[in-house]
Amino acid sequence: MATIPSADTTSTAQIAIRHPMVSLQAAEWRFYGLVILGLQLIIWAPIIFAFVTAPPDRQFMGVVDGVADHNQYFAWMRSFTHSNLAANRLTPEANEPAFFNLLWWVTARFSVTTGVSYITAYTILRMIAILTLLISLLFFLSLINDRPRQRQIAFWLIVTSGGLGVIWIFVKYAVGLPEAPFPISIYTAEPNTLMIMQAFPHFTMALALIITIFSLMLLAWRNKQSRYAVAAGFVGAILALQHAYDLLIVYSALGVFGLLIWWRDRRFPTLLFRYGVILVLFSAPGALYLAFLVTNEPTWGRKLEQFDNAGVFTPNPILLLILLGVPLLLAVAGLRREMFRSADDRQIFLVSWFVIHFGLMYLPLKFQIHMLLGLQVPMMVLAAIAIDERLIPALRQRGCWALYTGLIAVFGLSIITSIYIQGWRFVYLSRYEQPLYLTNDEIAALQWLQSQATAEDVVLADIEFGQFVPVWSDARAYVAHWAGTLDFFTKRENSRIVLDPGTPADKRRQLLAEFHVSYVVMRDRDGDRVAFGRQSASDLEPVYENATVSIYRFRSR
Repeated sequence: MATIPSADTTSTAQIAIRHPMVSLQAAEWRFYGLVILGLQLIIWAPIIFAFVTAPPDRQFMGVVDGVADHNQYFAWMRSFTHSNLAANRLTPEANEPAFFNLLWWVTARFSVTTGVSYITAYTILRMIAILTLLISLLFFLSLINDRPRQRQIAFWLIVTSGGLGVIWIFVKYAVGLPEAPFPISIYTAEPNTLMIMQAFPHFTMALALIITIFSLMLLAWRNKQSRYAVAAGFVGAILALQHAYDLLIVYSALGVFGLLIWWRDRRFPTLLFRYGVILVLFSAPGALYLAFLVTNEPTWGRKLEQFDNAGVFTPNPILLLILLGVPLLLAVAGLRREMFRSADDRQIFLVSWFVIHFGLMYLPLKFQIHMLLGLQVPMMVLAAIAIDERLIPALRQRGCWALYTGLIAVFGLSIITSIYIQGWRFVYLSRYEQPLYLTNDEIAALQWLQSQATAEDVVLADIEFGQFVPVWSDARAYVAHWAGTLDFFTKRENSRIVLDPGTPADKRRQLLAEFHVSYVVMRDRDGDRVAFGRQSASDLEPVYENATVSIYRFRSR
């Protein structure tokens, strides 16, 4: 890493901000300000578009991606509005409240205190998460690298790069395929900072906390002050109660860092080990709570076992290269053997954080793909170093044309998939389809359930509607989520059988009685509502109806 320019090479006019831990030039602040302003426009444009242009007969539900997962979080939020623990209400099996998540608990309490809807509270959470991530990122970059140009390149790549997955879109249209192949190398969110800031605030906040922990641990080690390790422990405790498995990334990266320091110095880093113990003492209890929960509470344990229902795992190395794109090639090209034993501890930490992800992401864990979260930070810093110290000098030797063309190619290829995804958001949001939007009739039906259904009730509906039941009411859903609903595929098929007007009455009665279903919701979208009401009249009593939705009470025997 280069050192900070000396006073005689940096004009006084350039120095606008000085802080014991942060030193950024005025021009650099302007760059970050412009980039952040542009990011806000890009992030919020499709969201505002969806809210403002929603047709009069339907409403945007505030989520632009991952609707099922978000409805799981919103169901927890509803539980947290009146309790500190949440039951799994995404499945019909009765279970006691046992789950806690700090992020959604705080969001729920904010909603209660201010009186805003869960959609508004979620939108405010997104704002706060974005701000927290950007601040933590700028702070980390100021610690890890002394060269303004490298910091700016790294920041740009971290917040905009989206890999090369867009090539599969070209393949789709070139070959005439119904869908793009290998969508995992296009839409995987964890290593795509722009995507998580726009669509997944829990990932955004988790990444901000990971970066903050690493920054504080670096400060502790550099300044030999345990107060920073204690602060890192507090942040780690927050992370453990929000996104516990990310501690695996934190512990592993710091562990490799310690081993490399030990290898370089030929002396055990006692002080660094002590700081690590402090971090673990603060953060491990939250992770141990979650481990205890999934081990001893069958409902939550079986939920974790169903993570592979999504069929999403870390892409193979070739698809991973496409997912991460040009910055991965640059980062690998920029790695030098001496970095692993550098006199600069920051270089050792950077390569430690970078390489550990490639081990974690292929562990035989059902959530292995989540180990990609955070990889973009060290990868982009290493890529920025390679661009500044190797690529730019090499291109400059070939003339200005080669320099500009080469840099345009590098940065263009880095953001091309992000450009596609942002354009695609407007396309699918302009279709105004469920479940991104709900019709006024569907919302009215949910409001009826909100006022009538209790925590003892089970509501069966098609999953498109059923996933909203535990968000709007205290009832449990028969089928709502690919992992949260136990025995998901069977229950999803059973719900279709129940809602089919041609299903024999005995079969429908058996399925409804098995899990003590209280209410059945039938929409025009689900089939012939008139025929269904006629065929199920012996077992289902109409209790609510509007132009497109009916709710029936099951007459259990």
